Amino acid sequence: MTDFSEILFVADFDRTITAPDSSIPRANIEAIRSFMERGGLFTVGTGRSAPMFRPYHTRIPTNAPLILYNGAAAYDYATETLSGAVWMPTGRELLEYLVENFPDLSLEIQGVDAHYLIGENPMREAFYRSQGVACKTVTLDEAPTRYHKLAIFGEFRSLDVGQFYAGTPEELERFGACCARIMRDWPALIADRAAPRIIDLQACQGGKGRAARDLANRLGRRVLVCAGDAMNDASMLLEADLAFAPADCAEEVRALGVCRYVRPCAEGSIAGVVEALERL
Repeated sequence: MTDFSEILFVADFDRTITAPDSSIPRANIEAIRSFMERGGLFTVGTGRSAPMFRPYHTRIPTNAPLILYNGAAAYDYATETLSGAVWMPTGRELLEYLVENFPDLSLEIQGVDAHYLIGENPMREAFYRSQGVACKTVTLDEAPTRYHKLAIFGEFRSLDVGQFYAGTPEELERFGACCARIMRDWPALIADRAAPRIIDLQACQGGKGRAARDLANRLGRRVLVCAGDAMNDASMLLEADLAFAPADCAEEVRALGVCRYVRPCAEGSIAGVVEALERL
């Protein structure tokens, strides 16, 4: 039986642990349990906030701290405590810039207690209620000025997370241009495409790669294994000793040239990684 006692395995959540419909293939749960029983440490490294991951944290077996907010903080649901937070130094100035320059896009601050949604948007509020996420609609003046992650979304059209993974060519070009402009105007920030119609913003000192390696060092694990499907996973895929991606990952992830490919996410990508580790 393979011994995984030197490995920390950090896996992205959406479309890596989950299928496109947000279900969790049983094969993944069984593979994670088997991996941990053989000495491996497993955790999730996701762009989701503490409120947005809350409905799922008991459904995924883990035995290491959760990496949330694209690596900008860790969260312990047992003690309801945040640790290792990297705060953005931009305050209200960045919020004003985003509202002024991208008024057609939805801006929110993803806090520890709730998501702060800037501006009225009934469909967005309904989406978060359907996801079990605490949220508060606020004006720009009411928005918190201390935060470690912002998110910019395209139009909210349904209650399904999958809506952000598809768009017209014009929409996708618009998001690419938006991402490039923010990185040009705010060089101290990371602007990641978490999905074709989502941009995540955080301080350059954050990132999943830094958080995953720091956690491996802190836990005394020599080998860091990471799996992810989108560009907000790029830093941890590049940092990993062994990097994996679902066969249906984003083309930009393929372009990194560092991943071994496993079965598509709907078929149990994490089970595919564990099988690959057994062969290696």
